[in-house]
Amino acid sequence: MIRISTLPLIENTGQFHAAKLVLLVDVLQVGDAPRSMREHIKNNYGGFIYDKKTYIPITLTGNPESLIVNAGKPIHFKFDHGFENHYHFDGNLDAAIWHKKLYDMSAFAGSGSVSFEREESFIIERYISGRRDYIESQPIASLLTFPKQLTSISNKPMMGLKPVRK
Repeated sequence: MIRISTLPLIENTGQFHAAKLVLLVDVLQVGDAPRSMREHIKNNYGGFIYDKKTYIPITLTGNPESLIVNAGKPIHFKFDHGFENHYHFDGNLDAAIWHKKLYDMSAFAGSGSVSFEREESFIIERYISGRRDYIESQPIASLLTFPKQLTSISNKPMMGLKPVRK
């Protein structure tokens, strides 16, 4: 059993591309399911309840190239009794690194299937309650250029004001 909280976190794109095996961790909210289905998911699929909503931790492993190639494609989760849900990874590596969703599992590259310990408090703290919105930073091209276009001054008088006589 592997503890996700002890795995090395990928902190930049160089580490991501250098890894042999990558783990993507996220949560899937299943709050739109009927109550009996949410209880079934919680009991049989490792789900948990936080703030009156049911979540399932998602762990996807693979090499970095396969993660990028499959970006944007929905991953279909089928549960018993006909309930289905989808998970989408948009392919934004900077956002995934910023949200701390990517881990380096190169040490486990040769082993077969891996299983993870239930770490509900870690998952809740990192991916639900501690989640912040990602803001893309705009790199500054030059310190000598203005960030936005200057407004031009008009010769027309403003409404309610009279032009000054010469």
